[in-house]
Amino acid sequence: MNTIANTVKTWLAAGVLNISAGLAMAAEPFPAEALPGTEIGGGLPGGYEPSGVVWHPGTSKLLVVSDGGLVSAMNADGTSVDNWNVSGDLEAISVTDPNSPFVYVGVEHPDSIVELNIDTDIVTRTFDLTPWMSGPSSRGLEALTFVPDPADPEGGLFYAGLQEDGKIYSFRLPISSSSTVTTVTHLAR
Repeated sequence: MNTIANTVKTWLAAGVLNISAGLAMAAEPFPAEALPGTEIGGGLPGGYEPSGVVWHPGTSKLLVVSDGGLVSAMNADGTSVDNWNVSGDLEAISVTDPNSPFVYVGVEHPDSIVELNIDTDIVTRTFDLTPWMSGPSSRGLEALTFVPDPADPEGGLFYAGLQEDGKIYSFRLPISSSSTVTTVTHLAR
C-alpha cells in the first residue's frame, strides 16, 4: 500500500510539474540573471514570510506578499526592495495588466481581494468574497490568479483557492468598467 501511495504521489507531482512547465512557457519569462535556487530575498525585512509571488512584466519587478501584511517589489536579483503596508494576512498576488499600476492581493481572513496601486501606495478597493468562500483565520483564501480573456467584459476572471475546502472559486470583478464599484460576481461552474 505504501509503495502504491508513493507511486501515485510521484505520478501526481510529475503531472503538476509538467502542467506548470507548460504554463510557464506561455507566461512572460522571468529574467535569466535570476538563476533557479538563487537566494534573492536578503533585502526583505526580518521575519518576512513570503506567501505569494508574481512577476510584473510592466515594471520588471518581482512582487511578493507576506502573511504579516507587506507587499514588496524587487528587481529579479533581489535588489531595490520597496515595501507597502497592507493590512491582513496576505496570501497571494496577481497582475491583471502589465501597463497598469494596480495589483490584486488575496487576503486570507476575511476572505477578500484588495486592489493596490503600487504607484501611489494606496489600497483603492476591497472586494469581499465571504458570501461564497470563508474559512477560519488560518484556513481561508490561500491562492489567487487572474486569467485574461479578451471576450470577458472585465478582461478576464479571478480564480481563488480556499484552504478550508480545497475548492477553486471564480469571480468577475469590475476592474475595467469601474474604478470605484466593489461588486463581486461569483461564477458558479
